[in-house]
Amino acid sequence: MDVDDVLSNLRVVGVPTKSAIYIWGYNHSGQTARKGKECHLRIPKSLPPKLFKLGNGKSLRWTDIACGREHTAAVASDGSLFTWGANEFGQLGDGTEDSAKEPKKVKSLETEFVKSVSCGAHCTAAVAEPRENDGTVSKSRLWVWGQNQGSDYPRLFWGAFTPNTVIKQVSCGAVHVMALSEDGLLQAWGTVQPYS
Repeated sequence: MDVDDVLSNLRVVGVPTKSAIYIWGYNHSGQTARKGKECHLRIPKSLPPKLFKLGNGKSLRWTDIACGREHTAAVASDGSLFTWGANEFGQLGDGTEDSAKEPKKVKSLETEFVKSVSCGAHCTAAVAEPRENDGTVSKSRLWVWGQNQGSDYPRLFWGAFTPNTVIKQVSCGAVHVMALSEDGLLQAWGTVQPYS
């Protein structure tokens, strides 16, 4: 089976080509989307598609997945973003600080087609484009939320970027985020002190 591994310091997630999510490792905050008493999943298990409550009978592929310290995020081929696990800093993007042991669609991004996602220790960032023309110039923009991002809901982040900047890639470290634009501008923000 062809599997891409996505690593976190507490668990590993695999995305096979048949488009299922396999997950294993530490499960204290529900980041493996498994209910029950299992604190550690030692054998990879696939997440059942019904957990994602798509309801429309579509067979979606998973195009991106990311692991934070105790939360997980996955992008479906229809541009939907799902998050689950710890949420004490709003890293799930649902406007609460309640953990989720099952994947939940990030509703505030339903007007966006999410292309990629990255998770930091307690924050999440996504690159997305508007599903419909909303008057903005950029066809690929950055959304951030969680610890040190100023919101429990996804919010547009421009920083030093101009509103017409096309964001190509985002990557979250434990307590910092870096974003790369199509024209090669790299912007970084977050904590510069050692993280423990």
